Amino acid sequence: MAEFGENIRKAREELGITQQTLADKLYVTRQAVSRWENGSRYPDLLTAKALAKSLDTSLDDLLADDDMHTYPEVNPVIEYPVHKRVQTALFSAACALHLILLIWDISYNLTDTRAFRTVYEAAWLIFGAVAYFLITAVLLYGVVKSVKDAVTPRVAERIIISIVGLEITGQLTRYFLSLSNLTPIRHSVVVVSVVIDTAFILLVLWFFRAKKPRRPIPIYVIVGLYMALGLLSFFGNMIPLIGTSGLRSYLINSSLSSLSFLMIDILFIYMTAVLYRKRKLATQV
Repeated sequence: MAEFGENIRKAREELGITQQTLADKLYVTRQAVSRWENGSRYPDLLTAKALAKSLDTSLDDLLADDDMHTYPEVNPVIEYPVHKRVQTALFSAACALHLILLIWDISYNLTDTRAFRTVYEAAWLIFGAVAYFLITAVLLYGVVKSVKDAVTPRVAERIIISIVGLEITGQLTRYFLSLSNLTPIRHSVVVVSVVIDTAFILLVLWFFRAKKPRRPIPIYVIVGLYMALGLLSFFGNMIPLIGTSGLRSYLINSSLSSLSFLMIDILFIYMTAVLYRKRKLATQV
């Protein structure tokens, strides 16, 4: 995108206007124009169109062919202030909920006399705490990147794959820890879950690494399936506990967990939809 910045500078100088004058026309700061010209930052697509108009040229003339392919990829997935705040809020809420779950999980199990009765229980509880910690760390990374306006398609891809990868690790760990006690139905559930998660990772790679716009419908379908399965699991596990002493603990832990993953699912859809729209706009310029 260095050529893009150089083209902006040349067009501005041909008109004999300063960076400040151009910035005033576009309602941005002079520093923003300076960053565009030196290639350290890039305007969003709507601003780029206004920029070309202000320079009495076309966006095609400012952008080289290679730039047109990479333009949506070098900018953050979400550029508009309101949308970015929504993205940051989703990251922050999911991160906070996972942190609460981590603290709850550790404090509850440390006070439970049954917690480490068997090696299986100990291994399962330790893994659960590690999984919450790692997902919290990934979400915190997302919060920092979102605040810095640096959630590019590659960053979004890494975040999504990391979270789903941890889910696959969790499924496989549960499978091997309880292998001797698995019924055929539970065995099938684990296999199906791992297959779905693996297919989702492949779809994320297929979508986020595409050079041209690809329809995100398959991603929406699998994320919708995640949401539906999460709700079924929540209510299915709750029904046997109704009227028992374990219901309160289940509602606290599972409600927080379900809400956190629901926000993550919404975040996946949100970033995917915005990136698809940006790529479509880039092809229409």
